Amino acid sequence: MRIDLHDTPAAAVLRLAEGSQPAAMAMIALVKSVESLDPTASFGPFTPLVLLDRLNITGPAVAMLYHRVAGGDPATALALLHAVRLKLISADTLTQALNGDPTAVDGPATLVRVRQAMPGFAPLAANAKKLT
Repeated sequence: MRIDLHDTPAAAVLRLAEGSQPAAMAMIALVKSVESLDPTASFGPFTPLVLLDRLNITGPAVAMLYHRVAGGDPATALALLHAVRLKLISADTLTQALNGDPTAVDGPATLVRVRQAMPGFAPLAANAKKLT
């Protein structure tokens, strides 16, 4: 593990970003969205950082996850991380998507499956706030 819960969110982001500004910006967006999208998150705002760390997704791969695989949508990005944790998709499948395979994972469909598995995750009202 690169981070521990004694880190500040800023320190954890810097460590996981490995110098990649797009990765840092993506992680900041995820951390900021946890309160509205994942209100029962076990690690609060650290949850996406802990999941990224556990899955060994760091540096430019974080930006790839957020921007290309999740289409810049924090709910979809968080859902993809939770989907691996919940074994709805495999870590290998997510890795294929991060490596550029556009058919490896369907982000919106994964978001629906995670919503079904985690009641209260990414309520539609939270997503509506992002769009306005």
